[in-house]
Amino acid sequence: MMKTLVFSLLLTLTAVTAGRAQDCMGMTFKAGMGFELSHFNAKDKPAGKVIYLVKDVHKEGGATVMDITAQFEDEKGKQRTPYSIHYTCTGTELVADMSGMMQAMQSNGPKDMEMKLKSNKLVYPGKLSVGQKLSDGQMEAEMTSNGNTMMNMNMVMANRQVESKDPITTPAGTFDAYKISSDMSFENKVMGIPIRNSMRVVSYRTDNQIFDIKSETYNKNGKLMGYSVLSKVY
Repeated sequence: MMKTLVFSLLLTLTAVTAGRAQDCMGMTFKAGMGFELSHFNAKDKPAGKVIYLVKDVHKEGGATVMDITAQFEDEKGKQRTPYSIHYTCTGTELVADMSGMMQAMQSNGPKDMEMKLKSNKLVYPGKLSVGQKLSDGQMEAEMTSNGNTMMNMNMVMANRQVESKDPITTPAGTFDAYKISSDMSFENKVMGIPIRNSMRVVSYRTDNQIFDIKSETYNKNGKLMGYSVLSKVY
């Protein structure tokens, strides 16, 4: 009887603690929060969406860490295997997880493929301002199968700069967003053979949202390839 009572109290305490909202840099994070980003091609036709669900919010040292599950759904409603990403708010910076793209690739590749991250960091300061230059973001990963290296991937976001502040309207609402431009470069080595690509990314962010309000991708010739918008927050 006593053991059952103690166990029940522990479960209750855990539930209350896990459900408690955490505030950081003007943003409130709580397990159960959801975000939907809708993707479109250059001709404004739907190309799928990603649904992000905050599964857990906890403290690590002085930082607030969010464990987030991402679920991609194509334009026909077919879902891929969900994957996990992590965001860290230090109080002065939001550190974004760039591994989602690679995890999505891994989930749809051979089952025995494993991904090892060597670097994974994209930082946004607590306050943005026009003319501000942001630090480079980088993600480096190695894909292995049965102990053998199959692919090395390196993605860098350089020349990140806040260009302007503009009102942006999406299905999720109207936001005063900062326009951030950056140069993204990829280098993938498959069986030792390098494959390189580059593009330009223009994103729009606010100080109080974890995800971009809108993000546009252009090829190296400046032609729009596609874009995404924040379509739901719940």
